[in-house]
Amino acid sequence: MKKFAALGIVVLPLLAGTALAQQQPAQDPELANFRTAYTSGDGLAYVVIPDEKGEKIYRYGDASRQAAKKDPRGFMLFTCNSPHVFVVQDAKAKAALLKAKVVKAGEANFAELDGKYLANCKNPLVKSAIPADKAPAKK
Repeated sequence: MKKFAALGIVVLPLLAGTALAQQQPAQDPELANFRTAYTSGDGLAYVVIPDEKGEKIYRYGDASRQAAKKDPRGFMLFTCNSPHVFVVQDAKAKAALLKAKVVKAGEANFAELDGKYLANCKNPLVKSAIPADKAPAKK
């Protein structure tokens, strides 16, 4: 009987943890278009969110994309020096994401956004999102 009690103490929490881990939170249907754009593709991409001062430019990559595929509760976007988590349950964050546009490498204004992002970034470790073989030649 003691073996069953000991086994129950070990196994029950593991089974409960597995069951909880398998429950995916529901995706917000209003953000379906943004989620599709955000999670597709690879490499660095930009997210442009219009606001009262103009627009904010964020950048994200494959790690953020994979995290969003696993957990639909939020999106991780980066400015030059800091990460920003947009949690879909937060009304302000959701409103911003509903207005957001994802721009990926190869799209018309990707290079322009890359230039703006770098121009506003004083961190020397942040580099261009344009692959070196696709960047315009330096004179």
